[in-house]
Amino acid sequence: MKQFPDPASTRQALPRELQELYKHPLPSSRGGPLFNAFSYPTKISPQAVALYIATHTRPGATVLDAFAGSGTTGLAAHLCDRPTRDMRQLAAVMGLNPVWGPRHAVLYELGVIGSFVAEVMCHPPDPHLFEQEAAALVRGGYAALGALLTVVDDRGCAGVLRHAIWSDVLRCPHCGHEYSFWDVAVARQPLRLRDANEHCGCPACETTMRLGAAVHATEEVFDELLGRSVERRKRVPVRIYGRTGTRKWQREVLPSDLELLRQVDSHPLPASTPVAPLKLGDLYRSGYHFGMTHLHHLYTRRNLISVATLLELVERREASVRDALRLLVLSYNQSHATLMTRVVIKSGQADFVLTGAQSGVLYVSSLPVEKNVIDGVARKVKALRDSFALVRDSRSTVTVRNRSSTALVEAEQSIDYVFTDPPFADFIPYAEINQVNDLWLGRRTDDADEAVVSGAQGKSLDDYENLMARVFSEMGRVLKDEAKATVVFHAAKASVWAALQRAYRRAGLEVAAASVLDKLQASFKQVVSTVSVKGDPLLLLTKDVACARQRHSGEALIVELLAQARASGDATEHAPSRLYSRYVNRCLGDGVAVELDAERFYAMVQAATQ
Repeated sequence: MKQFPDPASTRQALPRELQELYKHPLPSSRGGPLFNAFSYPTKISPQAVALYIATHTRPGATVLDAFAGSGTTGLAAHLCDRPTRDMRQLAAVMGLNPVWGPRHAVLYELGVIGSFVAEVMCHPPDPHLFEQEAAALVRGGYAALGALLTVVDDRGCAGVLRHAIWSDVLRCPHCGHEYSFWDVAVARQPLRLRDANEHCGCPACETTMRLGAAVHATEEVFDELLGRSVERRKRVPVRIYGRTGTRKWQREVLPSDLELLRQVDSHPLPASTPVAPLKLGDLYRSGYHFGMTHLHHLYTRRNLISVATLLELVERREASVRDALRLLVLSYNQSHATLMTRVVIKSGQADFVLTGAQSGVLYVSSLPVEKNVIDGVARKVKALRDSFALVRDSRSTVTVRNRSSTALVEAEQSIDYVFTDPPFADFIPYAEINQVNDLWLGRRTDDADEAVVSGAQGKSLDDYENLMARVFSEMGRVLKDEAKATVVFHAAKASVWAALQRAYRRAGLEVAAASVLDKLQASFKQVVSTVSVKGDPLLLLTKDVACARQRHSGEALIVELLAQARASGDATEHAPSRLYSRYVNRCLGDGVAVELDAERFYAMVQAATQ
């Protein structure tokens, strides 16, 4: 593995093992059962975290995560006692000699669903019993709802719905004719979705208009959960995908499909169906969220019935696995059971590619997808079972605290190491996103202490900095004097980096080393952002580290970083996004301000290479 030089003088004071660890970008795979068991924004591979824990600490150490998310650091503690072959191989390649063995992890997570996932994943049930009970849950789901999922196949025989593509309905502002978004937006040979700036004609009067300016039709329906009429976007099914035995098929919508939907409309909603207002703030969009005021508005009626029914059936299963079965259903819920599920088009594909909700947003497309929830839950069983088996017999212990980390209950100097991945300021409003699962658990995350820059919550960057400073102060209080904290952070704005830097300095912490956590597959928000940063900068914080206070010249540092990239022999290091991570590493490692936003930095890199 190629080394990327780092001249920060403070690094020489670190033990050789830690110097080696922070020399290289650490690969963090976005795959495997532990990663895939539950989708959570900006999640890190537990295998990568385990390597950090086992290199920084000895068996028996207590590890803290102040922003635990879905419990990755707890799973990593378990893996320290049960390292995989890949973990051992990566350590060998990096020249590390981690000490494997049990640790104790303390996890703080403000979010309701995050702490629930962490609790279940870090205290797994018997994998075989879980698998048996999950199979019984799926059978019960089909016994209760199979009639709502039975469709006629393309040969006239009875089949099972796999998924249906729905479409917004558009209304011509000139003649009033209604037609589906599907009819005008989907182009064939090759398959593609027309751009919002392309013009299309009304099928009735042939008046042309820009697709993005089309008027979306609405309808008024009676909402039995609210006891009143509501207005919503009008949608119709446009394509049916199913299976008959092992044969998969697809076809256009038939009258029998519309009759089945009338049966679904008359099917009673389970008594446990939540009647819970949505708290839409920073992610609210007046267009596709039109009429969506409550949780059930994010679902087709059939999928709302399916999720509620499965969660009711969980109560009939073995008590020791009920939380794991709830997790099973919720692992499919937000990402695949709502109207946020969608189709995409990939080059060379003759048909749409099915995918889930976009991570980090609450986007509802004009072509939402209704999946078969029971089949989807059945497909998730293996990932959870395999995850439980990976950590079931670990001697490590994990304590999950569903509370703010601004006031830790641990005693002073009781923690041997911190690994944490704080919220990235205005990047993702976790409480707003996670409410889709929170509300099925019966309560909403209290966002008063959520570390976020949010117009909806009235929280500025100063508020974010102050809250982070409180957490860093608590981390410094509980850390032993010689202990260290690894912080993963991602930002493309110099102002956010400055706020982070001020926050940990106010707590008496300084950067002793810096590296990059190299996520091998970017999340949606990192892919589509106007400015993205490849790899998350990773900082090692310690108490009372004397850092140089020189000011960096942006142009001179870029020239130096480009020279180091060429010397490394690694093509990845030449990417402007990776260079920006290195720039942040250098500034924070030398104790100076991050003065360049990613966008300005990229422009300077381009100028320097011309």
